[in-house]
Amino acid sequence: METVRPDLLRIELGYVNAFLWVGDGGPTLIDTGSPWSFTKLLDELKAAGVQPADLQRIIITHADIDHIGGLKGLTEVTDTPIACHTVEAAFITGQRHKPLPGLTSHVLAGGLRILQAIYHPYVTNVDELLLEKEKTPEGFMVLHMPGHAPGQIALYHKGAGLLLAADALDHRHGRLALPPKWFTPDREQAVESLGKLKKLSFQTACFGHGPCIREQADVQIHAFIETLS
Repeated sequence: METVRPDLLRIELGYVNAFLWVGDGGPTLIDTGSPWSFTKLLDELKAAGVQPADLQRIIITHADIDHIGGLKGLTEVTDTPIACHTVEAAFITGQRHKPLPGLTSHVLAGGLRILQAIYHPYVTNVDELLLEKEKTPEGFMVLHMPGHAPGQIALYHKGAGLLLAADALDHRHGRLALPPKWFTPDREQAVESLGKLKKLSFQTACFGHGPCIREQADVQIHAFIETLS
C-alpha cells in the first residue's frame, strides 16, 4: 500500500489498483480489484485501519472484472452504498456485457467470458447513479470518460489537485499510453474523452494500472494528449 497523499492510499492488487480516500466524506473505496485479490483487498483495508463496514461509499469507475472483482464479496460483509455512472450500472449488475472491439482475439474474448462465468462478479443493484460534472460528497467532480468502457468515469478533485483517471489512461513501464486496444471498444472515443482533461490543473494523477504521477501530472498528461492530435 502506498500513501499517495495524506488523504489517498493506493492499494496495489497485482497489476491493478484500487484507491482508498480517507479525506472529507470518506473513507471511500474506489474500485475493488480482481476476484482473486479480494483477500488481499480486505487485508489492505484492515492495515489502513478501515473495516468494510466503515466505508461510506464504494465508487466503481467501470465494470471490467479487474475493477469490480471484490465488489460482490464486499456486499456480503457490508451494505455500503455502491456508486457508478448511470451508463455503467447495467454492466455492474450483469444485465449487459461490455462490448469488445472486433480486433479482440477469440482466445482473449473467450477467456474473459470464462472468468466472468466462474466468478460471476456482478451485484444485485447499484445505489447511486453518477452523472457528468456531479460533485460527490468526497469533493470529486465526476468526468464521464467513455471509450474503454461506455460508462467509465474519472474523478477530479480541484482542491486536492488530484485526478483519478481510471483506465482512461494507462501508466505502465514509465510512460503514458491509451488503454489496451484489445479491451477498448471505441479507441476514437477514448481519445476524444481525454480532451476533457486539457483544461484541468492537477499536481497528482493516479491510474487503474501503474504508479501514480505525483508532480506536474497535468503537464505530462496534457503533453501526451497533444501527441494524439
